[in-house]
Amino acid sequence: MAIYQASKQLTKFIISGILAVGVDFVVYFILSQYMGANESKALSFCSGMLVTYNLNKYWTWRQTDKNNKRLSLFALLYFIALIINVSTNSALLNSIPNYLFRISIESEMREVLKSYAIGIDKLIAFTIATAVSATATFIGQKYWLFKPKKLI
Repeated sequence: MAIYQASKQLTKFIISGILAVGVDFVVYFILSQYMGANESKALSFCSGMLVTYNLNKYWTWRQTDKNNKRLSLFALLYFIALIINVSTNSALLNSIPNYLFRISIESEMREVLKSYAIGIDKLIAFTIATAVSATATFIGQKYWLFKPKKLI
């Protein structure tokens, strides 16, 4: 039963995270039309953080108490996750070879019409850094921030 409950929580955590990233992206795209990149990214990140906080609090972890201190602790947890994410990404970018994956669209005459490239090192670093920081936030939320209260 405990494994089922943990997998259910993990699934809800992932869905909440995907929705929060979606909100982050949409808010960033809209705000970036009217303000600078840094300001719009900061506001969009905060928007995504509020979405994931509320979804995780009420849906994933089923906490209904009115604990305003928890939002501050949540922000602290996500600040730590941000440091973990950036540090992991940086360390991996410095250790993974810089290979490019290229896709090109050619005409019938073998003339390249469009060419796209993505750094494999960046893709791998981004994916691993996201997984590491998501693992840290899942553990932090499950065992620290939203842990069930013990009944005496």
